[in-house]
Amino acid sequence: MGYAGSCGEQQTPNDGLCCDKCPPGEYMKEFCNADTKTVCSPCPEGYYSDHFNLFDRCEKCQSCPHEYDEKCTPTTNAKCSCRSGFLCSSNECLTCEENKCVAGEIVNRTDIPQSGQLIKYTYSCEAACTAHAYFDVKEQTCKQRTQCSAFGLAELFPGNKTHDSVCDICARMHCKGGDSSNTILGIGFLLLSVCFLAILSAVCVKNLRKYRAKNYPVLGLSTADFPLPKEECGLQLSISDECKECSHLDELHQGKVPILCT
Repeated sequence: MGYAGSCGEQQTPNDGLCCDKCPPGEYMKEFCNADTKTVCSPCPEGYYSDHFNLFDRCEKCQSCPHEYDEKCTPTTNAKCSCRSGFLCSSNECLTCEENKCVAGEIVNRTDIPQSGQLIKYTYSCEAACTAHAYFDVKEQTCKQRTQCSAFGLAELFPGNKTHDSVCDICARMHCKGGDSSNTILGIGFLLLSVCFLAILSAVCVKNLRKYRAKNYPVLGLSTADFPLPKEECGLQLSISDECKECSHLDELHQGKVPILCT
């Protein structure tokens, strides 16, 4: 408090006196007089004051319908924001609109002042990089595209806003993907054919052995190779003696299998 002719920046004249203003975060409860200074009081919760003032109340904090970028404090108002993929339609950010820009593009905002402190926003999309550069999404920066002709290579892909150029390195190395594929297919077909022939040969040999065993039995075996014991031999001789007068005696004596005794 002082004389009006010497009031400072944070004071105001009143009846020839310089009354102090209330600082941010407070409001004026009682104005100064010849006996007392200005009485200030803190802003209640939900209200704020962001500059020196002589108001009898604090301003109400802004309420955000979407998301809060900054919470309200006694000295600052709340700041609103939109969720990812959307943009504020004004400086108050009470409404949001979709961000239509894609990777490799940046948002260009145009401010349109309205009545009071309201400012509306309009948006447009612009390329993030120059014509001969691309936007690296991982590093979030612009990089120059590779010039294939500078290395004496043909260009397979010219590149775009978010991808680098692709050069034909294979042409320099004289490699042909088609020939390699054909070679691999040829080898595979040859191996398959060999396996098939091996299986077919094994089946044919097995069937041939079965056929020979069935239609051409082993000959040349006789009872001479399997001599009878004396007991069975004596029985055969006695039967022969008893059947000498039989009409079939010749068949027994002329038997194709001789009787041997051990």
